[in-house]
Amino acid sequence: MSVRDPTYLAAFGGSPSVLERVLLAIINAHTTSETEGDEAERLQMAMMALIGPAARDEQDLERALLFMVRQRPKDICDFEMCALRSSADEPVRAPRSVSELASLAAWEVMGRKSTVDVQATASVLCAVFRNRGTACNVEQDYAQKALETEAVQRLCAELAEWDVPIL
Repeated sequence: MSVRDPTYLAAFGGSPSVLERVLLAIINAHTTSETEGDEAERLQMAMMALIGPAARDEQDLERALLFMVRQRPKDICDFEMCALRSSADEPVRAPRSVSELASLAAWEVMGRKSTVDVQATASVLCAVFRNRGTACNVEQDYAQKALETEAVQRLCAELAEWDVPIL
């Protein structure tokens, strides 16, 4: 298990991983009036206890990759929409390349200031972005989501057999 593994990264508020969903089910089953509303904090504590804290650089890298994942489809969509409605006289701005997005993410999201740092960080971001392949896919994978839900249900059923109440 690695903090870099997207399956185990805590991203409360986004689409939670299988591990996060199981932990949230346990947290919700054991919520009292004193702890109600602290689910995000309790989940973060549970994730840190299980897989350890993420390094600051890893968190920055994940935020930069998320920025790229969100911007790339937006740029492509904007390009296609402009191409549909533009006349031949208007130039249509091409979508930013992955390397352009990586440089922008290194500069804006990760706070790199020098050109050398931006280029080095952008190179790492490009490699990770391309290597993740479908992990960077913005569209929801309903089959994967169904399998994750089934896995969570099986884990909850197993926990219930051991008298661990799950809501």
